[in-house]
Amino acid sequence: MREFSRPCLVASKCLEFDSCRYDGSMIKSSIVDRLKNYVEFHPVCPEVELGLPIPRDPIRLVENKKEIELLQPSTGMNLTKKMIDFADGFLRKLPLIDGFILKNKSPSCGIKAVRVYPPGGNSRPRTDGVGAFAREVFHRFYQLPVEDEGRLRNFLIRESFLTRIFTLAEYRDLLESDNFNDLIDFHTNNKLLLMAHNQALLREMGRIVAQGREKPFNELKMEYGRYLLKNLSEPASAPANVNVLQHSLGYFSKKLSHAEKKFFLDALKEYREGKMPLLLCQNLIKSWIIRFDDVYLRQQTFFDPYPPELLEITFI
Repeated sequence: MREFSRPCLVASKCLEFDSCRYDGSMIKSSIVDRLKNYVEFHPVCPEVELGLPIPRDPIRLVENKKEIELLQPSTGMNLTKKMIDFADGFLRKLPLIDGFILKNKSPSCGIKAVRVYPPGGNSRPRTDGVGAFAREVFHRFYQLPVEDEGRLRNFLIRESFLTRIFTLAEYRDLLESDNFNDLIDFHTNNKLLLMAHNQALLREMGRIVAQGREKPFNELKMEYGRYLLKNLSEPASAPANVNVLQHSLGYFSKKLSHAEKKFFLDALKEYREGKMPLLLCQNLIKSWIIRFDDVYLRQQTFFDPYPPELLEITFI
């Protein structure tokens, strides 16, 4: 049984942590609630940190001379600079983290589809904005997984997010190691997972490991970590995952019946079309790993990317 590192995430405090929304409510999120047993959360409410009360008059993004400002219409307060200053100080002081779960469509935390009002607020708002705090998150942590609780209800997005944060957490723990073999094991065990994200970067990471004894280990870990962040900076695409699954099928193709292979290939088609979770295709391969006792594939994190106890939220 694989042991999983504990990801470190920043989350909007109104998501299952505190009743701090503008109306004094708390947002229920079964995903965030379930993750509490497996993740170290750093909850934050940027609006409260600015000194705004609970409850409070709403704030909004307003486009003013092509600049997006954060305003509170009822008081006329311009909170743009205060938010930038708070975000800079908060984000700079964070420990090493693996990702963010932020409140969707919030003028402070929304990662996309946030309303942006014209000056005066008399016209219909655009819905393509990014929250003032989230904008600073993307600027500073552009390679980390950043999602909102709304998007995480999509099983494909959720699978990718969980895979990436648990992989990054494992590497963050590896940074404490002085054993070069730990890096070799990490790279070897994550080969298929990294292949699914970016084959070209996987080759570069293999080169770094192969030449690893030629430089100090701390320097090597930092270099490898930079490539790892690049590799995981975007979710693996469905075609890339299908490629890895077909590659894995090759280990068993001569041992399977025509009907078994057809069933698997039909499942791949359903996954590619967004009708089936990746998990189900992975589990078909896992059943053959167990059946034929394939040592190499058994070690691949691609087939066990996050704790099995979290599999149930794949279907929420």
